[in-house]
Amino acid sequence: MIGTEGETTGDERVDAAMARLGDVEQAPPSSHPEIFQDVHRRLQEALTGIDGEQA
Repeated sequence: MIGTEGETTGDERVDAAMARLGDVEQAPPSSHPEIFQDVHRRLQEALTGIDGEQA
């Protein structure tokens, strides 16, 4: 994906979710909602995990 190659956030969960966005470029448009939903789920899980780590 343009602008994200080699960039990391420092959180493996977020980096994996962002890497999944790269699948959009090769996937047919009909698959895009599934990919975006997966990325959204992964990011939500990462945020939930942050709450647990800070407690």
